Amino acid sequence: MTTLAIMIGLSLVVSLPGCSGCVRDKTKEEEEAARKKKQEEEQKKADFEQPEFRALPYDDRGPGNYIKPGHWVSGSIRLKANAFDYRGELYSKTTNQTGGSIPLPGTSYFFSATRPIALAKGQESWSDVTYYVPEVNQGGVGSSSRWLMCRLQDRGGGAVVQSEVLPTQPMPAHQFYMVVLAANSDDYQFLGSLDTVKPLSASMDQNESAPHYRVVIPKIIDRTPLPENPLTWTSIAVIVWDDIDQQTLTTYQQEALLDWLHWGGQLIISGPGSLDRLRLSFLADYLPAESDGAEELEPERFQTWNEKFVLNERIDGKPMRYDLKLSGAPARGVKLKLADDAYYVQDTGDLVAERRVGRGRITVTAFQMRDPRITKQWKNFDNFFNAAILRRPARRYEVTDVEFVTTRWKDSRLRNDPLAVSQLRFFSRDVESAANRYDRYDGQQTADATEGEQGLVQQEPIKNDPSQFAALPHAGFAATDSGVAAWNDESGAANAARECLVQASGIDIPDASFIFRVTAVYLLFLVPINWAFFRLIGRVEWAWIAAPVIAIVGAFAVIKLAQLDIGFARNRTEIGILEIQPDYHRAHMARYTSLYTSLSTRYHSEFDQGSALALPLTYGPGKGVITRFGDSPSEVRFDQEGLSASLTGFSVMSNSTGRMHSEYILPLAQDPVFSWKPGEDGKSAEVVYRGELLIKDVAVMRRIGNSPNGALEVAWIGDIAPKQSKTIRFEPMTDPWNVCPEWSQSKVFSPNIGQDAEVSLRKLLNVAKDVRHLRSGDVRLIGWTDEDVPGVEITPEAPQRDLRTLVLAHLQYAPLPDPESDVNTRRILGQEPEKVLQDSADSIELLPESGPN
Repeated sequence: MTTLAIMIGLSLVVSLPGCSGCVRDKTKEEEEAARKKKQEEEQKKADFEQPEFRALPYDDRGPGNYIKPGHWVSGSIRLKANAFDYRGELYSKTTNQTGGSIPLPGTSYFFSATRPIALAKGQESWSDVTYYVPEVNQGGVGSSSRWLMCRLQDRGGGAVVQSEVLPTQPMPAHQFYMVVLAANSDDYQFLGSLDTVKPLSASMDQNESAPHYRVVIPKIIDRTPLPENPLTWTSIAVIVWDDIDQQTLTTYQQEALLDWLHWGGQLIISGPGSLDRLRLSFLADYLPAESDGAEELEPERFQTWNEKFVLNERIDGKPMRYDLKLSGAPARGVKLKLADDAYYVQDTGDLVAERRVGRGRITVTAFQMRDPRITKQWKNFDNFFNAAILRRPARRYEVTDVEFVTTRWKDSRLRNDPLAVSQLRFFSRDVESAANRYDRYDGQQTADATEGEQGLVQQEPIKNDPSQFAALPHAGFAATDSGVAAWNDESGAANAARECLVQASGIDIPDASFIFRVTAVYLLFLVPINWAFFRLIGRVEWAWIAAPVIAIVGAFAVIKLAQLDIGFARNRTEIGILEIQPDYHRAHMARYTSLYTSLSTRYHSEFDQGSALALPLTYGPGKGVITRFGDSPSEVRFDQEGLSASLTGFSVMSNSTGRMHSEYILPLAQDPVFSWKPGEDGKSAEVVYRGELLIKDVAVMRRIGNSPNGALEVAWIGDIAPKQSKTIRFEPMTDPWNVCPEWSQSKVFSPNIGQDAEVSLRKLLNVAKDVRHLRSGDVRLIGWTDEDVPGVEITPEAPQRDLRTLVLAHLQYAPLPDPESDVNTRRILGQEPEKVLQDSADSIELLPESGPN
């Protein structure tokens, strides 16, 4: 029976399909279902992936998207097309929280920008978009917030494909970015805790207590989150560079970094590991030093630091010094071999080398800036970093009434002075006004000349008190509500340029000679030539028939000649400022353009420089917006494509004038535009000019000596032609008000502006030649040109054009002062401020509860 049961069981097993067959069939069904599901998902997949949109610069450690109102901003957006190749454009503008356009202050426009974009199927594409961020509390209700809107749309303003809106946080006027480009980015988190970055404050106001620097430490893999336009770097004050590959910066970013440096940026390089990488880089010609081999830094190498930057303190009633004492192995370092014009920073033990690059500077450290024994364990590193690395003024710590410790400057400047945080400066944006100072002097010169011609008694001259011409503490620069280096239509230079435009009204009324010439030519053709011609062919009677025809032709000719003479149809008057930095081949061009038209005209400005930016020029301080009944703000659009850009939508109403402000950085030569070679006798020098523009009425001014009241000297050059060298000789400046007498004889620079004068640059010259802007060691060249500086074409063209550009070349900057240690330390109360606050909080908690009796 048992055997029979076993046999029956085996037969049943054999007859069944088996588990493996079930599993195999089930797996096939699941694979088929998964395949169909995948096909359905691919069919449902969006044509475009969700974009990634950030304001530059940024990292992934915090909320980011901090921007400075009043500045231009670059945003970066990542796009990807999944289904097909796509060609469209990016449309961007700054909006308020409700999405409304924000009018540009002082104009009847709002701003937008476009950039064409091509997306290949399945490939990511990064693109920069440009924004101008109007100042906060401008533009009406609901405009205190600033949102960056970017949308992908078909070209020509077609269908919208995607749209992103980025909320932003405003940075106070005194706050700027400190960007760390490091291979080991996590090692630089300590920067955010330094008093240099975030000074101690007792204020409850967020803007007042905001850090001086917003530290950004991106993790760099294959791209660096920095703008490609140098004029959108104005919110960046410092870059720290440590052992990254220069190839992570695009060619445009590299050029932008060099431009930023020459106008005042500060680049801090951690020498070990970086110098060898940079030896053949785009920075090679500007480095303060090159590597001369590795070096182990023993504690004795830092003794100078202890002597200069360590103060005697009393901690819990006991005398204390926090010297730098290396524990364990010596610090890793590098031997520095200085460049010809570089130097070691004073009191750094030859461990910090520095080199001026235009107005800015590059600093190289022979030690690792991320060594925790130096940066974290040494309590006086902040003092060293503030004075020797960033070269900022000395500070002092004060105690408030409630025992808060606050950071102040040693001198009288404001605690949150933007001029002490960022050294980036543009003459056209940041120079303060000198109008009130020089208007009286120019008026006196004009009156003296008139009285002299008429035999009248001249006025008593303004006295040349030497104290009037002492160097200003900030070299004549002034901060605004947007800080420094912001787009500024109300700087001393911008106001002077606007006044020059108003003075050159743009319409020249024909004089008596024009009327006489036109009448004489008309009568000559109407009578003698007309009669003589028909007399020769024997048809004198036809002269009467020809007379009306000659009259009609003459009328059209008079209209055409009058149009050319007075700008009847269109007129363009332009004042420019061309600023050139020492030993650099590129220059910053600011143009203030006045466009008059007798008929409503829509102007198009085409720029051939990728760095170009342009906006309508405001009407000026205290001037309201001029509009016609029923008008509302219109859109002015900035279109960027490759290395060119254009401003469209700038309309000028009939019989009126519109004004535009544009800026860009352009190359003027292959080599440095100007070179400066002082003579051995101290009075002579050679100026080498390599540009292509003829510069007229050129003079060089300088201050020598070791005090703000140093002697002032001037050397007259006259005209300097393209690719020409001039040997000059300095003479004492006998009239600091006018600098040199030759300028008073120039039609463009003279204060005596007659009816037949050319477009005058006198008011702009007064700003540039203010000797109080010169510190001891500064050398400045000033001239002008009437040639059209390359970079822009405006259509439709005007029959009458008057273009004048002030040329301002910085041939040499004053040396930086030696670093100065702080007056005291943050431990002014005998312990760390955080400990004091904690003790105060604990004592409050221990107080007995009190209540009503």
